Order: sequence, then structure tokens, then C-alpha cells
Amino acid sequence: MITLTLEQKQSLGFQYLLDDMQPNCVYGQELVKNAAPSSRGEREELKEELKRLSLLVEGYEKQRSFWDSMELVLMQMKEVRGSLKRGAEVVLTDLELFELKHFLLQWEKLQQLFKREDAVKLPGIVPEDTVGALDLLDPQKRRLPGFYLVDEYAEDLKQVRAQKRHLEVVLRQEHEEEKKERLLRQRQGEVAKEEEISQRIRGEITEALRPWLERIAHNCSVVGKLDFLIQKAKLALRYRGICPVLTEEELKLENMRHPAIEKRLSESHKCFTPISFQMEPGAAVITGANMGGKSVALRTVALNVILAQSGFFVYATEARVPLFDTICMVAEEYQSMQNGLSSFGGEIMQLQNAIDAQKQGFGLLVFDELARGTNPDEGASIVRAVVQYLKKRRVMAILATHYDHVAEYADYHYQVAGLNQVDMKQLEEEIHSAEGIKGIDVISKYMNYGIYQVHGKEECPRDAIHICGLLGLEPELMNLIE
Repeated sequence: MITLTLEQKQSLGFQYLLDDMQPNCVYGQELVKNAAPSSRGEREELKEELKRLSLLVEGYEKQRSFWDSMELVLMQMKEVRGSLKRGAEVVLTDLELFELKHFLLQWEKLQQLFKREDAVKLPGIVPEDTVGALDLLDPQKRRLPGFYLVDEYAEDLKQVRAQKRHLEVVLRQEHEEEKKERLLRQRQGEVAKEEEISQRIRGEITEALRPWLERIAHNCSVVGKLDFLIQKAKLALRYRGICPVLTEEELKLENMRHPAIEKRLSESHKCFTPISFQMEPGAAVITGANMGGKSVALRTVALNVILAQSGFFVYATEARVPLFDTICMVAEEYQSMQNGLSSFGGEIMQLQNAIDAQKQGFGLLVFDELARGTNPDEGASIVRAVVQYLKKRRVMAILATHYDHVAEYADYHYQVAGLNQVDMKQLEEEIHSAEGIKGIDVISKYMNYGIYQVHGKEECPRDAIHICGLLGLEPELMNLIE
């Protein structure tokens, strides 16, 4: 498992998707909270998870009744792992025995669901039969939700309760105080006997349950996997995801989308521009104007890679994704100021951590505007050197930068389309007819945030200078800029 910090999950939009999931029980909630990319060595487990998810997504609408029934049962699943742990060491209380019985009753309902004709067979989901454990907690086999030490557990329990009831009847009929006191003492004695016998029976039940505890714990895990899987399927359907193909070294993502950014744009009545990206081990550089969407492209690639490696569907029309041993992200916003470092100092520490990590195996390294916190000449030198260093390593390094003469050192160069295919005359006319700050909205409407691969040398588009002019920057200042 590859660890991501909460800040990284939030920045990339992974946490947005996790927060959009609504697991039904504590077991599913735990898996959602701890969702993270699998390690490269877990390829077979990941392939199996994606196969299960594909089966569920493909048949979800046809088997909607089945899955709705499944979720209703999952909602009733109580947390019993604490009781399972205690049951291995001490005698369980009536409350703990009640919660175990409740879990086992719901588990029996799940097993009945899987026997339905419309049930989906999910490979690798192997439930354990625990009917014997339920019978221990329900000797009458009435399958009622409550728990009570019924008379059937022991003959002496039945006898003491009968004697206690007899004394209670006599007490109600007795009016002489001295006899009533004697009867009350006798009843108290029977109550003490009952509690002693009950505690012995709880011990016997707990002892009889111990061989079942491991099976029940396994079924807790199955419940969590089912809940998590259903939420993944609903997420895939909600955002039109596809199953990624796992490769050895090729990364290819066609028409990717980023659900969190897509939603934010739709709220402003704007559309997300799908992004296509392809590379093999080496270094790729994404260039473009500051408002041109380099960071969006970078986050969209990283998010979809992480989704694939975490056993989720990805948001693209085609997805071929390798598995990485390490995933490192370097950006000013990822570093903590608690250590007293400047933002640049924090970035350099992240850079060193990323370099150390790539020595441990095949790594994905993502850099968002590295070294922007220092002067441009030194910053550009640092980024160029990082590209030259990493392209010789067995990594996939993706860098978004606004520095010039970086891409020429990379194996792959992607450029944000920006305004390079816009009718500038038409754009100028619209801006002039707009009032004040609304000119920015006009530019945003024409800006193409998609990326395209640059082959050979290509002069970096000067969108920033175009934008200065379009927004009416002082002519004398514009002449100096140009």
C-alpha cells in the first residue's frame, strides 16, 4: 500500500471522490477512509478487485433490486470486532452476545441474498458459514433480534427460574409481614443462584463461540469489501468511469476528466476540457501560460493514475496504466510550514524525498511548478537539472512548469493549447464590447485548457503577453514588455 497524506488526497481531488461515497456500515466506512494505491507487488489482488468491480458495474442496473436489498442489510451491520477480540480472552456480556447475534442474523440474510437467482457471483469474495455460531446464540432457532439466556441453555437455570416465579406468586398472596420477609430472602437467594448460573452459561457460550471467532472476523472483512465495492460501482456509474488496463510501463489516458474540477466548472456554467496524455518511463514536461491549466492537467493525470492503482474505475475513454512502487508529489502546497522552512525549502525537502523514493523501485513523480518560490534564473536551472537527472532513471516524472527551455531536455513535451487557435480579432472585439473585469470571463471562454503533445522544437506560446494586451494594459508598458 502506498501512503498519501490527507493534503495530497484533497489537492488531487481523490478526497472529493471518497467524500462522495456513502458506505452503509462501519466496515465499509473504514475502507473508504483508508483507501490508497496498492503497491506494485499487489498486481494480482488489484486485477481481481477491478474484475469484481467490472462485473458489478456491468450488471448494476439489471440487478438493481439485488444490490438495493444488499445495502439495506449492510446498513444493519453492527461493529463487533471489539467483542470478537474480547471473546478470545474473557467472558462476553449479554450486550456483546446480543450484538454478535444481531451481526450473525444480518449475515444470514446476506447469505440468503446470494442464493437468489439474480445474485452476482463476485470472484474472491468467499463468505464463511457461521450458522453454528448463530445457533449457539439462538438455541430455539426463532431468529428473533433480541438476546436472552433462555431456559433451554441449562436445566438448573430453568429450575431456579421456576422456583423464583413460584416464590413471587406466594409473595403476592402473603399478608403476614414476617412470612413475607422470609419469602423475600428466599427469592433473593434464587436471584443470586440465577445470576451465578447465568454467568456460568455466558462462559460456556463464549467458550463454544471461540472456534467461530476467526470466521466471524473474516465475514466482517467481507462485509466491508462488499460495501466498499458497491460504493465504487456507484461512483463509476455517477461519473462515467471505465476499467483501466494494467500495463508494465505504458501510461495512456485518453480524454481524461477530473470530477471535482468538472463539478466546480459546471457550477459556473463552464465545461471541463478532456485531457489526453501518453508516455513511457522518462520525463514529461507540461508547459503553458499561468492561467492555461497546467496544474489541472497535472492533477488530472495523477488522480486517474491513483484511482487505477487504488482499484477504482478511471474517468477517461481509454486507460492503460502501469503500477508504481512509489508515488511522490512535489508542490509548494504539499509542504508543511510547521518545520519553519520557507515554501522553497519545503519544496527542496520534498524533492529529495522523491529522489530517495525513486531509488526503491519504479516511481511516479509529479512536480507542480517546482522552484517557483525562488528567483527565475535559479528556478529554471533547478527544473532543467531535475528533468535531466530523472530522465535517466526508471521513473515516470511529470513536471508542470512556466520556465523556458525546460521541455527541450525532456522525453515528452505537452503544451496547453491556450489561445493558439483562437481568432484574435474576434476575441478582441468581444473584450472591447464587454465591461471592465468581464473581459477576463471572455478570455476564459475562449481559452482551450486541453493539452497536445509537441514533437520537435516549438516556440512557447506567449499567452500571458497576449492576455496583457487584450485586457488593455497601459500601451507604454506593453511596448516595454514586448
